[in-house]
Amino acid sequence: MPEVTHPEVDEVESSRVEKLLAIGLVVFLLVGGFWIMDRLGSLPTRPDWMVIAAAQGLPQAERELRVVEVDYQRGVEAVSQAQQVLDRARAEYEFRREEYRVALERGLASPELAAAHLRAKEAFEKAQGEFEVAETVTSSLEARLAGPREAFERLQRAVGEAAKRAEDRYQLLIFALRFGYSLPLFGLSVWLWLGLRRRRARQLILATSFMGFAGIQAIGLVGQYGWYVLRDIGPIALSVTGSAVCVAGLVAVRRWATSAKRLATSRLRRSQCPYCGFPLNPGLLAAGQANGAGGPAWHCPGCGRGLSSTCSHCGQAGLAETPYCRHCGKPRD
Repeated sequence: MPEVTHPEVDEVESSRVEKLLAIGLVVFLLVGGFWIMDRLGSLPTRPDWMVIAAAQGLPQAERELRVVEVDYQRGVEAVSQAQQVLDRARAEYEFRREEYRVALERGLASPELAAAHLRAKEAFEKAQGEFEVAETVTSSLEARLAGPREAFERLQRAVGEAAKRAEDRYQLLIFALRFGYSLPLFGLSVWLWLGLRRRRARQLILATSFMGFAGIQAIGLVGQYGWYVLRDIGPIALSVTGSAVCVAGLVAVRRWATSAKRLATSRLRRSQCPYCGFPLNPGLLAAGQANGAGGPAWHCPGCGRGLSSTCSHCGQAGLAETPYCRHCGKPRD
């Protein structure tokens, strides 16, 4: 028994397989493309913050600041220790003073209590003097600290600004390298796709995959660096750009969907007049196909336009607005 074939089913299955393979091709191309993008990003040398800081003199300013800070910290510790000694001496002096006063009131004063009171008083006065000296020295160190600290902070801000400018130049150079790679590649893919589409070549699906890969790569690049450059005005830039792209897409889709040839082909598939969309009898369409030069004129009952035309290649008659001649198979003008 001969094998029964179903050309339409085979064609659908084949197109599904082709689509899956085309998607796979896009994925593998993206793997290689992003690898190239990564290698391009490693070509420029990233700015070194330490080199920039050294050029601005920041390490020297930091060393000078640290020397004064160490002296000031020592002064603070000396003040703290002097404060502790002063507190103990004050407590001892107040105790001995009260002890000596009570002994005098009771008539029990002795040379030992008087000597203890005197020693406590001298120790308190000495501790108080040392505390005042430590405070004076620390205050002078704090005044000395203001100059180096201000110079260090000023240089730190200058280094930060210089590093930011260097980083911006570095990112711009990487963007230029990647842009110089991805944009011509995308342009080549579009040119290739348009050329194969005009010739209706079988390799169109390969060109579509290549254009999809190049387009995704370009969109990713623009999205990454567009946000880096426009991060301060990112939301409004995204809103304006997205709106413009959507409007352009809607216009393009509308033009594509309402083009005369596409509309005529779509109407013919629904057994309608290719010009006005008036419902036609399939027999009338067949008559339009059979109508030849010099034969009876067949017209649409809705708009009155002729439903047959002559092929410019073979001279045979066929249905008007069909993309290909049914006799020679060549595209109709």
